[in-house]
Amino acid sequence: MAQTQNTNVNRFGGVLRDIGSAIGDMFGGGKLDADQVASIEVEFGLLGYIAGADSIITTGEAHVVNQIMDEMHLSTRARDLAHEAFTRGRKREINVARELRRHLSLHAAESAETEHLFDGLFRVASADGRIRPREKAALEQITTELGLPLSLLKARLTA
Repeated sequence: MAQTQNTNVNRFGGVLRDIGSAIGDMFGGGKLDADQVASIEVEFGLLGYIAGADSIITTGEAHVVNQIMDEMHLSTRARDLAHEAFTRGRKREINVARELRRHLSLHAAESAETEHLFDGLFRVASADGRIRPREKAALEQITTELGLPLSLLKARLTA
């Protein structure tokens, strides 16, 4: 019975979060500042790039991307922007090096934001239970260009 109550509380909390987001969008217009736009475009563009590295977007990868949006509490406008960026990344319509420079112009290599980006990329790449060679190569490129040690990626791959 306690588990049923917890489930109902979790559902109710989710409904309240969704209502709050909708109200915020209505009154705030879902407005994003330039740094928020850049961060969303970079992160979801790179997530799309990683997800599309093996030419197949799996259900697991899509689920992880949606989960990341939920974790970030993105407004409706921000979700639209994230979907557009993801699609550009998936279609290889982004310049990875330029996107990483954009990220680093806003966030230091040692920042929580960079750690969040790295974690999200790894989660998407491993969402289907294995990391394919093209995904691994893309992760290596991104890790290096973010200024992170490859040992960080290797540790995640062996964990």
